[in-house]
Amino acid sequence: MILFISIVSIVMLLSFIVILRVLLMERTLLKKLAYRDGVTGVLNRNAMDRFWGKCSDKRALAVLFLDLDHFKDINDTLGHQAGDLLLREVGQCLQEVTQHNKQVFRLGGDEFVIIMTNVTLENAESMAARVLDRLSNPFVIQGQKVIISGSIGISFNRASKVKRSELFKEADMAMYQAKRLGKGRYSVFNEDKHSYYKATELITVLKKSANS
Repeated sequence: MILFISIVSIVMLLSFIVILRVLLMERTLLKKLAYRDGVTGVLNRNAMDRFWGKCSDKRALAVLFLDLDHFKDINDTLGHQAGDLLLREVGQCLQEVTQHNKQVFRLGGDEFVIIMTNVTLENAESMAARVLDRLSNPFVIQGQKVIISGSIGISFNRASKVKRSELFKEADMAMYQAKRLGKGRYSVFNEDKHSYYKATELITVLKKSANS
């Protein structure tokens, strides 16, 4: 009888351990899904909120707002599945050019954000140049060669107190300025002049990327 009770206890203990492991695995998976974009695999808005909470008190913070040019045309001609595959490829490229003090996030659609901490404006411009350079290489999607470009707006903050809404608004405005100037380039929001930008032609961007 004692032996039987011992066996039952062991079985119950092992069952509890198995259930606990399953629950921990599910929790880890759910946590991963909560902070990862389902299409591209890069970090999502939830992850950006968490990252911002850790980095917003740092000096020299840059926000790079990337919007793909003519992405709607690709969806219309090749279909949404091809569009999702292209976004995944773009996400992988962006992750390859980021490091420990740089994080890439997908906001939705064809919009991505790169947040850089403890950097100079020159570092941010160099990063934008590298991203544009990578995007200029053709992608092969479902056996078809797809050529795209991107427009990037950069906002830069030197103060210790950072307002995300302001930095994102400035980066968004700079991105639209880059599009107005012909796409495939980046534009830097000029804090001193508020409504003026420094726009860089793509050829200059690629030269700068090659020298960095």
